[in-house]
Amino acid sequence: MADTQIIPETKAIELSTEAFNVFCEDISGMFNVDMKSIPQKACIETIDGLKKRFKKLSAVNIVKTEGVLQGSFYLIFDQGGLFTLSGVVVMLPENRILEEIKRGTIKDVESMNDAVREIGNLCVGSWDRIFREQFEGHGHFVQNGTFIGSPWDKPEDSIGLGKNESLSFVPFEMTVGKFPSFTCGVIFPKSVFDAKAKPVSDEKPLTENKADDKNVAADSNNVHEESVKQTEEVTKNDNSESEPVEKKKRTKTKIKSTSISNPDTQSEISVSETIKRITQSPAILPGQVNHNDLSISAAEIMDKNVAWCGSNASVQQAIEKMQLHDTGYLMVGNENVPEGIISRSDITGAVSPYLRPIFAKWRRPLDDATMNIRIKWIMTRPVHTVKPDAPLTKIIENMCKLGIRCLPVMNENNKVEGIVTVFNIFRILNNNMDIATVGNTLQVPLLV
Repeated sequence: MADTQIIPETKAIELSTEAFNVFCEDISGMFNVDMKSIPQKACIETIDGLKKRFKKLSAVNIVKTEGVLQGSFYLIFDQGGLFTLSGVVVMLPENRILEEIKRGTIKDVESMNDAVREIGNLCVGSWDRIFREQFEGHGHFVQNGTFIGSPWDKPEDSIGLGKNESLSFVPFEMTVGKFPSFTCGVIFPKSVFDAKAKPVSDEKPLTENKADDKNVAADSNNVHEESVKQTEEVTKNDNSESEPVEKKKRTKTKIKSTSISNPDTQSEISVSETIKRITQSPAILPGQVNHNDLSISAAEIMDKNVAWCGSNASVQQAIEKMQLHDTGYLMVGNENVPEGIISRSDITGAVSPYLRPIFAKWRRPLDDATMNIRIKWIMTRPVHTVKPDAPLTKIIENMCKLGIRCLPVMNENNKVEGIVTVFNIFRILNNNMDIATVGNTLQVPLLV
């Protein structure tokens, strides 16, 4: 094995212990339970060996990684971990959790899919924080799906793992309060440590799993999937610039229309192509700002009124702050030093759906309790920022790469001057695109 492979593998295995410890701390703080993790001996494992270790149901979180590690690895919890953690999250009675640890089925898990997915999100977030801080060259971890069931008979179809792949497995024993201990761990395919691995944007997306829908919890964050698709599309469009001029002249651009009513759902739009169309329009009316210049900066389009809240604020307080400032984002921190950022969608995912008026008759005290969750447990961190002079193309590139919808604008003195959201960008694009308004729906021409 080459040294370039040994070093990342050794470091990743070493950080696994700390990453799971941080995950335990996060769960302990959020749900007021005592959760601990004890590492076991790392080993070389096979699919057959994993099948013997995880005989019943398992929750397998597929984690896509970029940076020094390239490809995907897997965070796995056995049946005990699956039902213990999801039961704690949805606040099931102790006797119910103990019963499902022993006899739980796929049908029992279906009612807790959201909780299982959120556990995966929390775990991946804990891992990402540790690797960002301590693994030089680390890029980003993104949860790319959660499989629930037994993936070992057809691992390639269920989780995208080859049956004969060489694997490094780091097992852990975990305990949550007085519940029985359970087994979890991380599975690293050897290919993840290959220094010659292709960039993530060139890989085949892992979202093409053919697993039975009953055994698969929906992807944790569709935004990340769409962002990866947009990143690949942008890369292809940028590469097309190297084609001979003569060939470009012979290429005809076809235009079609699509209806959009919410910018969040416009995954079909190729950002780089849209920008090209903007630059091809020379007409500027008197009094208008020339936004056709791709060098338009973050400072020119950002929202200058940034709302802040402390990390110990509750969800209820964050909602009130958002309503007061009429914003969808809050910077989290003190003295203008950002610790994280939280969006309206983060809050929606954290509170109980039974708080909605339509479900009022099923509302319980436990549902109201979700309004008291502290912001620090659900905020996004670390905070990615751009400089005030960052051009529009760079802002869009960063959003697509990171799978986010807003970027705080920070000056050289590390002071947040404003925030750029996807809505600021759409506003600029809409002002320069040939848009025909029909009723309340926008007809936007798209390049194909």
